[in-house]
Amino acid sequence: MQHYFNQKDIQINTEKGSVVALGKFDGFHQGHKLLLDEVLRLQKDGYTGVVFTFDIRKNSIFDVDKLQSIITSEEKCMLAEQMGIDVLVEYPFDDAFASMEPEAFVTDILVKRLHAGYVVVGTDYGFGKKKRGNVELLRKMAGEYGYQVIVIEKKKIHDVIVSSTYIRMLISEGKMEEAETFLGRPYFLSGHVVHGRELGRTIQVPTANLLPKHGKIYPVTGVYASRIHLEDGRVCYGITNIGDNPTVNTDRRVTIETHIFDFDEDIYEQKLVVELLSFIRGEQKFSGVSELKAQMLADMEVAKQRIFG
Repeated sequence: MQHYFNQKDIQINTEKGSVVALGKFDGFHQGHKLLLDEVLRLQKDGYTGVVFTFDIRKNSIFDVDKLQSIITSEEKCMLAEQMGIDVLVEYPFDDAFASMEPEAFVTDILVKRLHAGYVVVGTDYGFGKKKRGNVELLRKMAGEYGYQVIVIEKKKIHDVIVSSTYIRMLISEGKMEEAETFLGRPYFLSGHVVHGRELGRTIQVPTANLLPKHGKIYPVTGVYASRIHLEDGRVCYGITNIGDNPTVNTDRRVTIETHIFDFDEDIYEQKLVVELLSFIRGEQKFSGVSELKAQMLADMEVAKQRIFG
């Protein structure tokens, strides 16, 4: 897969043209999947599939520090590649782009740089300066430039519109099973294993530690049943604690610690994908490490029951 990140000078070389899906794609959720399925369908007909989204950086429209995405840029790239998308574009969203006239976006980017033969959008997609661009404008300019517009209606599950906003709410409340329904896959964390306090090894419950990533939404602190994808392709299960470990952590830094069942290998610096399947309990402060160990063992039994039945 070709990935354009932090680049404005984009040029898609294609003989037949491209099919371009436009959107934030900040979750690759069930609603986004309807657009992505159209891209994949037209890829089979020889079009170059392009997912056009944004790299949000400092600008006068969004407070970047407060934005929380379901997936990071790296995770978005991983999912797009797994799906078989030809090209992922994360275009720099800065003040210059925000002030671009919508007509210029169509001519300069969609037509000249991406060579769009098809443009796939949701019903409420807006683009260009003050979001003046919309489905109506795309259709109006299609006659002049020869592309076709495919408009995808909102997807509903249980009479609720699938949206990143709704999914973020579910995640923040620890409702992982419901979030999975709307995402179409479990919510996950990813990163390389780093050294932690290594307290887990002293109580025979070793953990693999990941660093939290700025801009990603995390669920309520506590313990979760989890499925772990190792770098070598193996799939394991365990429990993951997200929080500041008040029993032993004096500086109250947020940590992500995963204990993998029946596993004792050195995986430092390896990449993990950790799917959070079910919320077990909120974070607690214990009288000492003995009480903490007893609770972790109890958490493991609960997790195994939920995972394996």
